[in-house]
Amino acid sequence: MQNNTIKHRLRKSLPKNNIYNSQAAAIVVAVGFAFKLSAAPGIICESYGSSTLWLYLLFTAVEFLIAALSFAFSRMNGDGMLIAVNCKFYKTCCLLSSMWLTMKIVFYFCYCMSYLTHELFTGTQPFLIYVLFLLPVVYLGLKGTRSIARTAELFAALAVFSIVANLAFLDMNMDIGRNLPIFSMPPSEFFSKAPHFGLWLGDMFPFAFIKIRNKKMPYITTTAVCVWTLVNVIVMLGIALYGNALKMVADLLIHIASFNQLSLEIGRMEWTNLFIIIAISIISMAFLYDGAYKTFERATGSATLSKILCPVAVLVTALTVTSAQTVTDFALGIFGYVLFGIAIALPSFLVLAATVKKKKYRHIFACLDDEYTPDPQIESAMPDSENDGNLKPFSADTQKAQQGGAE
Repeated sequence: MQNNTIKHRLRKSLPKNNIYNSQAAAIVVAVGFAFKLSAAPGIICESYGSSTLWLYLLFTAVEFLIAALSFAFSRMNGDGMLIAVNCKFYKTCCLLSSMWLTMKIVFYFCYCMSYLTHELFTGTQPFLIYVLFLLPVVYLGLKGTRSIARTAELFAALAVFSIVANLAFLDMNMDIGRNLPIFSMPPSEFFSKAPHFGLWLGDMFPFAFIKIRNKKMPYITTTAVCVWTLVNVIVMLGIALYGNALKMVADLLIHIASFNQLSLEIGRMEWTNLFIIIAISIISMAFLYDGAYKTFERATGSATLSKILCPVAVLVTALTVTSAQTVTDFALGIFGYVLFGIAIALPSFLVLAATVKKKKYRHIFACLDDEYTPDPQIESAMPDSENDGNLKPFSADTQKAQQGGAE
């Protein structure tokens, strides 16, 4: 492949999907809390009992591995590189990614709708609830990564404040010892059953295709550590409060607020976390939807089909499936192992492919740091993210020098 063709593709692909790391951290808050603390604790508790917390700790390590690989792929400009060299393997991975993210949206949407239709709006037509919930997901997803990030910024701080406030005034009449023993089953069974719950892994994978700016402050790492610490603390408290009865709890993040001592003074506090869980669930599914159709575009050259099929698949599945248990039975069967394998394999393969191609075309990709460096004068004049994508001009002298180096 000619060097000029690769450089042309690089110029077209690199400046897209830029967000600040503080905005990325806000998305991490949304995807970290939205589905890890809704139906998942009760479903996992049904199989693991007192070992639920310890499975969450194991999944924390796996989730950090997936996130680290995804951000590593983003930092090495893997998306732009593999598009530029027209990597067929990358297109296959992107198609698989699109299918995987679409399936995650379908499952998450069904769980959300099951709670809303059976716990809150029992007398309302389900179709109306489905449409009203799906519309903001689709709209926000189609607006793109930056709009999702800015919306997440509006709710991230509110979400953290609401969750921490409810925990601060939590009724202390609980038994932490219910989280023991660590292995309520043989260790071999503990680890062999873990992949069944692969559905809840890899929610941060779409970051692999997003360019993160302002990397000096460790917003993302700090936020991820804090979010997952809170997730594990809430699961620990959920087991301490409910014991094995946690398997009957449809949404832990909402119901744990009912133990808030302020409820005796100012009324029920579940509505605070209910509002938060709905908002961050919409943001999280929009983030996955954005990743689904953009990876489909990388695989096929057009995102139109995915933009249409994803919401249609979600709506048809929600109308067809009679209960959340049907979704659970399917997600936790053999399909759970498939989702677990995809969650770990995809980011690993992407990093490996980008590393191989970068070595093969290192004389061309050496130009990335110079050609695609943000202009500091523009950055200082435009502190907002409207500046994203403003790049130094590619001078003729630089081009000649790089072509000479390539030869």
